[in-house]
Amino acid sequence: MPALSGHLKVVTVGVRGWLRDWRNRHGDFLLLLILFGVFRLFSVWFLRPGGYTRDYSDLIYYQGRASWQAFELLPYRDYWSEYPPLFAWFTLWVDKLTRNIPLWEDQRLWYGALFGLCTVAAETVTFVALYTLARRLYGDKALRPLWLYAGLFLPVYMLGGWFDALPLATIFSALALAISWPTGVGMIVVGVLLGIGALLKLVPLALLAILPLVNRQWWKTLVAGGMALAVTAAGYGWAYLHGPVMTLASLRSLVDRSGWSTLYAWYSGYTRLGKVLGDVFDPTVNMTLYTPSYPSKLVWGGWLLLGLVLLIAARHRRSAPQSAQRVVTFAALTYGLLLLAYPAWNPQYALYLLPFLVLLWPNSRGLCYALTLTLLMLVEHPLYHNLIGPGYPPATEQLLTVDYRQLFWLIIVLRTALLGAITLDLALSLWVALRWRRLIPVVALLAMGVLLAATPRFAQAYKAGRLATSDVRPLALYLNTQETALPVLSQQLVLGRALRPFLVNPDRLQLIGGRPGSDATLAQLAAAGPFLFLHTQDDDADLVNQVAQAAPCAPPLHLAAWELWPCHGAAHEPLAQFDQGIMLAETTAPIIGWDGDRLYMTLFWQSSMPITTAYTVFVHVMDAQGALVGQWDQPPAAGVAPTTSWEANHLVPDDYNVPLSPGGSGPLTIYVGMYDPVSGARLPILQSADAVTDNRLHLFTIERP
Repeated sequence: MPALSGHLKVVTVGVRGWLRDWRNRHGDFLLLLILFGVFRLFSVWFLRPGGYTRDYSDLIYYQGRASWQAFELLPYRDYWSEYPPLFAWFTLWVDKLTRNIPLWEDQRLWYGALFGLCTVAAETVTFVALYTLARRLYGDKALRPLWLYAGLFLPVYMLGGWFDALPLATIFSALALAISWPTGVGMIVVGVLLGIGALLKLVPLALLAILPLVNRQWWKTLVAGGMALAVTAAGYGWAYLHGPVMTLASLRSLVDRSGWSTLYAWYSGYTRLGKVLGDVFDPTVNMTLYTPSYPSKLVWGGWLLLGLVLLIAARHRRSAPQSAQRVVTFAALTYGLLLLAYPAWNPQYALYLLPFLVLLWPNSRGLCYALTLTLLMLVEHPLYHNLIGPGYPPATEQLLTVDYRQLFWLIIVLRTALLGAITLDLALSLWVALRWRRLIPVVALLAMGVLLAATPRFAQAYKAGRLATSDVRPLALYLNTQETALPVLSQQLVLGRALRPFLVNPDRLQLIGGRPGSDATLAQLAAAGPFLFLHTQDDDADLVNQVAQAAPCAPPLHLAAWELWPCHGAAHEPLAQFDQGIMLAETTAPIIGWDGDRLYMTLFWQSSMPITTAYTVFVHVMDAQGALVGQWDQPPAAGVAPTTSWEANHLVPDDYNVPLSPGGSGPLTIYVGMYDPVSGARLPILQSADAVTDNRLHLFTIERP
């Protein structure tokens, strides 16, 4: 045994040595390889033109507001703006330069091209500032943070649609100058840069927090801070001279706006994407989305107090001027705290943290943080807000079989946890060298793992949203109630592509035609047995005749824009025959929501004769003890299709979103029936394959999750 233990020790030492040697020789390439693959993958998925994700950038809002100058309407004079004055004026300049260029198919092309040229120029300034800082931190190894940052996808993605590259350039330029030029003149230049940045977006003013770590003399810090505030005040003062009312309203928009996409907003009950509300031509308008249900000023005060305590501790630990490493770390910590404190969140805010991550940790640690933050931003925008939760109208919300907002909550929690982990890692690196700090990046890995584990939920929410908004929804639901092996024929390619993803068995849908004389599929199906033919007004008449001749077809059923031809014995018996010629043709299988608080199902009604009474449908849900835990009464299709409007052999889709009472145990039993709302008398059920009690048809018994 001692010999075996010795051999294992030798092998372990050898493996560790080989891994260490391999990492020293190929570690940089491995990081570059990861960025290489991820960058190209994200480019394929997200970049336009040629990308697969809907455009959601703010460029259209910038251009739209700026174009008002054609009517001699100017920001801060004729209307208020939620953007600081320098950026508002910048958008006017870009619009003025592009007004004489002939429009392309997308009218934003030339505006976006010039706008993007300016943001790329600003990113180049940031890149040079990063190199200057990296030289101070790493000397001849300064290129490593640069190629890490160059390989990040999110900054590239944001360049053509948002303006945050502009204030970001002032932040890193000021940071580089504050470290390399800590004289009185240098502080004046730093203050001017931060003031210019604040006139683009107020975020650069947060960098003033690092000045006490750079300057031993307090007057230099006061000079830089005073200059930054003076430049900011001068910009707003100029705007005030030309439009005092709208300038004050613009300042109010910075203070009165409510938060969104954060835990603060979620706590206040706001679960959607946000914006600054109000008529921009009305300086007295209410600009808030909601009233916070927490003491927002107290929370802000707590974060400011924490930042002040950390600054005092950093200054007390070491006298100024401190090392470039500590100054950059404290700058990153400042922005980490700011992102945690701010009650609103937009994906472009990540740009204020990404350069710090690769600058301070030009290794797998920083790359792990940067890629996880990027992934979370892209999952939130555009995937969630454009593909899953676009803010459906109330009528569509009732058709969704999932509560997609749970995914938004998951994204917010993961993002907040990641920002908290990064901020904690930065804070600890300033004061302590604990071995367990190595475990903090595990939060990023866990966030990635949770997102991957939630992929089926995201896919389910996307599919539910697409189904709820699709014109083929009633057709897809009805076909799924039929035998899943029953072939369905259609001539329309567009219909086939729209319908196929929603079928339980997509392969049952087969297209016929395609080219003149091509009827091999039709002949084979006609010989094989029963099938359904989806007839539309756009079908080729000759092909329709071929279907009619290939097999005997029963009278068609009409469903929305389609006729369903049951051919070769494919006719289906209704589930129940009610009095007055009313039939329950089919019903979808009930679906219980993710929280178990709602039940979704769709009934398909049919009549064989005109109906003179407007009946009401009821759905009852009973628990194992016979208690009523869910009920919904409504005229068919929520009143859109009253029974008095029904035509013979027309299918009527009738959707139900039944709230369920909490608690209870055991299976749920679902009943359905009809009654006259005037007399309250239930419509008799004449025939049914399922049990009938008190003219109430038993449909399903399912387990509650």
